[in-house]
Amino acid sequence: MELLLNKINMVRIGCLFFVLLLSATAYAQRHSNDDMKRIQDAKVAIITNRLNLTAEQSAAFWPVYNEYSQKKRQIHREQRKIFGEKRAEGLDDREALNNLKEVQELKQRELDLEKEYQQNFLKVISASQVAELYKAERTFNEMLIQRLKHNRENKPNN
Repeated sequence: MELLLNKINMVRIGCLFFVLLLSATAYAQRHSNDDMKRIQDAKVAIITNRLNLTAEQSAAFWPVYNEYSQKKRQIHREQRKIFGEKRAEGLDDREALNNLKEVQELKQRELDLEKEYQQNFLKVISASQVAELYKAERTFNEMLIQRLKHNRENKPNN
């Protein structure tokens, strides 16, 4: 019976996620606050469901996770800046090598951040929940990318 209820909840969350992603189709064209909020809400719903957080865990987990996510987003912004603004075309070997080193340093910062926050997560959730968190994030990101790709492919030409 419990397994059936879990499956039903997963279907409900999946439907919620799908509806939220459908409503976030404008994300590919512009990053409005409403779109970002819908995407964030879908991510929270998936993570909450997959981790099966108790109310007490949830209260302690989300502030830590939000801080972690914000720091991780900042590192990704810095990486995109290197890839976007500092293109390899026209760079001499020294400049290209500096860019490569910057990217490696950012990857190391991201790994260090993950190690640090893994310890913080373990203070409020179990190790199996932390492992499930990483899987849920990966699943969410893959679903979001697929949805955006689908929207882009089906976008009418202007």
